[in-house]
Amino acid sequence: MSAIMQLADNDDTGGQFVAEIIKVFLDDLSERVLTIGLQMKEGDRAGIAATAHAIKGSCGHFGAVHLMELSRELEDRARRERAGDLEVAIFTMIAETERVRTALEAFPIHQREG
Repeated sequence: MSAIMQLADNDDTGGQFVAEIIKVFLDDLSERVLTIGLQMKEGDRAGIAATAHAIKGSCGHFGAVHLMELSRELEDRARRERAGDLEVAIFTMIAETERVRTALEAFPIHQREG
């Protein structure tokens, strides 16, 4: 988040920019969580792995290290385990997405510009 916060500090529209990229990230995260839920119902391990990989890739920009780790673990497990065995990992990752959402929605830049 420090690089993003530097953008916010550099000019008058920086805070608005940060609020917008947080919104885009959270919208994308919601979409991907829904996708993983559907993939779980369909037993689509390859899809789960790909979606977890995509979530993992975007988490680092927002300081969501724990979500990134859970996504990596889910991706790895989806590649080597049966889909039914992934439920706990998926639910744990989804719970962490909600914690990340709450933290980012409470982020001061987001509040000022939202």
